[in-house]
Amino acid sequence: MMRRRMHGFTLLEILIALMIFAVVALVAYRGLEQVAKVKVRLDQEAAYWRETALVLDRIEEDLMHQVERPWRDQSGVAQPSLRGYLKPPRKVDAALELVRMDRAREDYHVAYRLWDNELQLLMWDSLDLAPLAEPVVHPLLSDVTRFEARFLDASGKWLPQWPVTGNSAVRPNAVEVTLERSGKSPVTRVYLLP
Repeated sequence: MMRRRMHGFTLLEILIALMIFAVVALVAYRGLEQVAKVKVRLDQEAAYWRETALVLDRIEEDLMHQVERPWRDQSGVAQPSLRGYLKPPRKVDAALELVRMDRAREDYHVAYRLWDNELQLLMWDSLDLAPLAEPVVHPLLSDVTRFEARFLDASGKWLPQWPVTGNSAVRPNAVEVTLERSGKSPVTRVYLLP
């Protein structure tokens, strides 16, 4: 009598197939995990550049709308329409301060300062300050380690502060702003003034 041969898999064949499937699944999981990590890192980098670009664009808009009009501080002393420092003399001083125009309202006074690793935009209600006038403080970025401004004079020399002593009527040709956020390289942007 002829024996019929049974068709099927042996236990050894099934175990080998399961091991191959496990190795392929492990490789696929590792690849997917790497893709997820790269996506998170790219999203963080995109958010960093988006936030930084928005702040630098805001500074550019203010500088492009800057007007030559002095303003008076709380003591009634006339101040230049644009001033700033590479290193502000006091912590409360702004690195960049200016008068800008706006179609919707009168000229107004704005400033940018670094305060406890936070870049802040200061805006006053009026151009000439009342004795107890306080600005409205708008936080822009919270992880800033350096914010500096330099000024290009008519001779092509970069200066660490503006206005030049004794000459507050002249305007710089350009303003250079350097912004550094924690753990990142500094970003420098030069704004040519109209």
